[in-house]
Amino acid sequence: MKKYETDTSFLARWAANELSKEELTEFMQTDAYKDFQRINEVAQQFKGPKIDTKAALASTKSKMVRETGKVRTLNTKFWYSIAASIAILIIGYFAATSTKNYTTGIGEQLAIMLPDGSEVQLNANSSITHKRFFWNSNRQLNLQGEAYFEVQKGSDFKVETSYGNVTVLGTKFNVKSRAYIFELNCFEGKVQFDQKGTNNQKILTANDKISIEKEIISEHKTNTTKPQWIDSISIFKNRPLQDVLNELSSLYAISFEIGSIDTSQTFSGSFIHNDLEKALKTTLTPMGIVYTFSNDKTIISLQ
Repeated sequence: MKKYETDTSFLARWAANELSKEELTEFMQTDAYKDFQRINEVAQQFKGPKIDTKAALASTKSKMVRETGKVRTLNTKFWYSIAASIAILIIGYFAATSTKNYTTGIGEQLAIMLPDGSEVQLNANSSITHKRFFWNSNRQLNLQGEAYFEVQKGSDFKVETSYGNVTVLGTKFNVKSRAYIFELNCFEGKVQFDQKGTNNQKILTANDKISIEKEIISEHKTNTTKPQWIDSISIFKNRPLQDVLNELSSLYAISFEIGSIDTSQTFSGSFIHNDLEKALKTTLTPMGIVYTFSNDKTIISLQ
């Protein structure tokens, strides 16, 4: 762990130019240094209101005259310390609120290496956000969409979703948190899930899987070692057709005109992520659904 993450006085001493040569050299070699340097430069640009310095000085001196008639001299170092303190407050605010965001569009995937060496594979139409600084002491991120995690051992690692929080120490797991479904699949190690707004808590080990629909948790068993979407395939077992259409829309730049089609009917099967025509044939055709494309191939009408 870097010294600037553990020494509470480190940033204050840096802003006041009081670091030792060794400390400064080590700090300048970190990725965080450039970010803090930019924040500090912005802090220096903050300006206060214009002041009549002569009048202010005269007023200050008159207030500082003692009964003996002596004038107390102003301590320059004191004012420098005040300025440094203000700069630290500004730096601290930006450090505490600055975040890093990763986002994928429709049909995209993204491999991410977190600061502690943990790996994230972000699925299509998804995003993760975490604090930019002090990651090792606060391994926490927010997920919207779907991602596969391989977490390095260390302090608690937490994934926040709109359905609840996933907490681990070191493991491999997949989280799918979309508007229409939540799924958590543990492939290795142990995972704890705390459902939002309830006292429900689940502990998952290898091959355990849970899903949430209408706030009800269902438990399942799997026999895979990684999520199928890593290999560009989506698999469904007795899932509503609407879920399949939603998944297709996340992976291909398309939308559907449903018409009179019953989207609550269930589907079991799969589709691939790199050929839209084949994906439609393997999902819609077996269900007896006829589809037509718009002229620009972005809207698919079902009948």
